[in-house]
Amino acid sequence: MRHLRKGYGYIVLSLPLFFFLIAVNLMITPSAIAKDNTYLDNLLREAEERKLYNDRYWDVLMHYKHSIAGKKSLIDSPAFFLNPDGKKNPKSELEATIKSFFAEDVMNDNHPKCRFIARYTWLKDVLNIDETRLPAVTCKEFNDAMSRVNPKQAVFIFPVGYMNSPASMFGHTLLRIDSAYQSKLISYAANYAAWANDKNGFLYAFKGLFGYYLGYFTILPYYEKVQEYNELEQRDIWEYKLNFSEEEVTKMVMHLWELRDIYSYYYFLDENCSYNLLFLLEAGRPSLNITDKFHGWVIPKDTIRVIMDSGIVVSAEFRPAKATKIKYIASLMDKGSRDLTLKVVNKEIKPEDIKGATPDEKIRILDLSAEITQYDYGKKLMTKVEYQKQFLSILTERSKLGKTGGILYNIPAPVNPEEGHRSSLAGLGVGVKNNNLFYELQYRPAYHALADFDDGYIEGSQIVFFNTAFRYYSEDNKLRLNDLDLIDIVSLSPMSDFFKSPSWKVKTGFTRKIFSKDKEYLIYQLNPGGGFAFNNSLTGLTYCMFETSLNVSGRLEDSYAFGPGASIGSLRLITDYWKINVSVKAISYLLGEKHRLYEGRVIQSFKINQNNSVNLNLTEEKVSDANQTEVMLNWNHYF
Repeated sequence: MRHLRKGYGYIVLSLPLFFFLIAVNLMITPSAIAKDNTYLDNLLREAEERKLYNDRYWDVLMHYKHSIAGKKSLIDSPAFFLNPDGKKNPKSELEATIKSFFAEDVMNDNHPKCRFIARYTWLKDVLNIDETRLPAVTCKEFNDAMSRVNPKQAVFIFPVGYMNSPASMFGHTLLRIDSAYQSKLISYAANYAAWANDKNGFLYAFKGLFGYYLGYFTILPYYEKVQEYNELEQRDIWEYKLNFSEEEVTKMVMHLWELRDIYSYYYFLDENCSYNLLFLLEAGRPSLNITDKFHGWVIPKDTIRVIMDSGIVVSAEFRPAKATKIKYIASLMDKGSRDLTLKVVNKEIKPEDIKGATPDEKIRILDLSAEITQYDYGKKLMTKVEYQKQFLSILTERSKLGKTGGILYNIPAPVNPEEGHRSSLAGLGVGVKNNNLFYELQYRPAYHALADFDDGYIEGSQIVFFNTAFRYYSEDNKLRLNDLDLIDIVSLSPMSDFFKSPSWKVKTGFTRKIFSKDKEYLIYQLNPGGGFAFNNSLTGLTYCMFETSLNVSGRLEDSYAFGPGASIGSLRLITDYWKINVSVKAISYLLGEKHRLYEGRVIQSFKINQNNSVNLNLTEEKVSDANQTEVMLNWNHYF
């Protein structure tokens, strides 16, 4: 879910839509209607008799969905409707649309026959409209656009999540429109995204949650998106080829043409990049009816599962990011070769001065040096002149070695995104806390935690929203809210010789905290932090975080406690079905109520199948003179 730059590649609107809307309102007045009123009346009568305003395809083209008050379009731009009441009244919008085709005072590209080409094509077919009875117009802009796009085939695209950007944590989806050309990079990509320029992650999340951004469709060359996601942001891309016919793909592009410069309020959790893209698929094949399969959350990975279940996916292809390729080549090299690569990249030695390496080792050193040089230039870490000089010197030396040893880089594809656990979780647990038996009921709408298995997800990533846990204690016969994690995000990026990305975390919400040996109270907590992580075969993914913690409660002195601290931890996959998460934390609260917190935690996860697992949790916590030991066994079901 990336930031959007305004524009539509080669497909542009020559007249501002504001003036177009005024023209449309004028053109459907009686004075602007063609003289053949009898024919128009007959069409309106037939449309009413057949109740075309209730037709499934009309709902798709207008993005109508049922609400408490009746049907309502999810599109918010007034320029999309030919009747002022069209957003909420399918019938009046259909009548206004039919009337607009007879308008004589707006010609060619601005005529509704051209501007709303998908509506016109559908109504012409279902009503068998005689085009000779309508004004003769030429849709030059649309025809030129169709000639450039040349739609033949559709491919659903999923760039995986990018943890260092709040706008991209869940991944993204777009639609590639392939032409007859063999190279897919020169195809066009249809994209829906929020028009957002905010750099602050919290501000972006707030505005995105409550619809303060406008979402627009764009169509632009696919290679631009590959460069953005695949090469610059370290994001692998999955490409799902669809079994759409050329006619169906053409209908999709016609509807996309109608949506240019049209906005809808963008909602991060439902009316987002993935959900709105599904309307294009339905425009091509309305029998899919996939937009009705979501109620509440819409996560990009879930839309992949829906289209897989619908039977329209022919094949899936993995396109590794440049960073993935760099890491893979480096994994084939020993420490000495990696050090030589760094010296080449850092210009400490020239490519021709590489010594002590076999021909195969030198090939890998030069190949890796070339990949890193391209990556650094894409990240604007060197000037164009520096890049050209260094890249040319590497290629020149590399060309002398030919294909010695048959060096190939067949990067293994990870588990397909749709094969990982589903996005929501319901859990049941039983445990003992200081000899007090309790039962726990948990619900997590989204999305993935460190303790979950990483098949189909990014290792070291955690994105949790609105995780809620209630506990019933048998000793006092009470049901209590134990946790309400509004946001709990962790990004563990392993450092290596070639990547130095920081790790970070942020958690905020409500949790129960011990105040004495016998008492605990619900408090609000904000806990951000940053640090580093590394990966090795012995300890797995190990991290260290320097963090701060703010607790707020009327039970605290001055109603708050604030202080710095640190945590260390390790994640290790013992087998494909057994994972261990060990962590230790210490916080010194120096402001407000002064005290120290020590916490140790061991979580063992056991995978039953794709959507079921069991966790065994052991937690030891000490606050001042009070300490608690907790053991809990819980079953997790993902759905």
